[in-house]
Amino acid sequence: MNNNKFLHLITKVLGGITLAMTASSAFADATLEYKLALAEDGKTYQVWMKPAATPKPDISLTGQVTIKAPTDAKFAPKNVTSTVEGINWVAASRVDAPKEDAASDYLSFSFVGLQGTSSRNYAWEKGEEKLVFSFENEGGCVDGVTLMADDDAFNTASPNSANTNPGNQFTNLGWGAVSENHYKGNYGEAVSCKK
Repeated sequence: MNNNKFLHLITKVLGGITLAMTASSAFADATLEYKLALAEDGKTYQVWMKPAATPKPDISLTGQVTIKAPTDAKFAPKNVTSTVEGINWVAASRVDAPKEDAASDYLSFSFVGLQGTSSRNYAWEKGEEKLVFSFENEGGCVDGVTLMADDDAFNTASPNSANTNPGNQFTNLGWGAVSENHYKGNYGEAVSCKK
């Protein structure tokens, strides 16, 4: 009898583990990649995003994109323009030449989607690349401007030297909980200014 109870318990535990693994793997693919590109005009930087899954429901709550620019370029974004109606991206913060990388400046752009119906305006579709926003630099195109990588020295879980949170981030309720970051990583080629 004890063996039957033990086997029944083991079966329930293994079933629960399998269910948990299945649920977590369902969200493992539900992530968003970012790309920084240069428009045909040679001066407009474009931020593209591509999801690995279609969110259901499609409710985008918050987002942040952080770029890294050479500090000697004195990069100053202007004409920040959302390409998605009802969504406003803004240049939210910057840290110049932190001790983790004194040769670079970090500039973060943010949006909050809980303004009217704006949270539902992206219409994400699995594998469909979407131009999300664009901006220019007051001094023109600068080589070496990139999206901040996950493994960047300034992108630390504990407080960095500026005590900021520069990480890339995106939250959509269709990809998981409100407390989760659904940003996956970066894709695409490095931006190169046209000469």
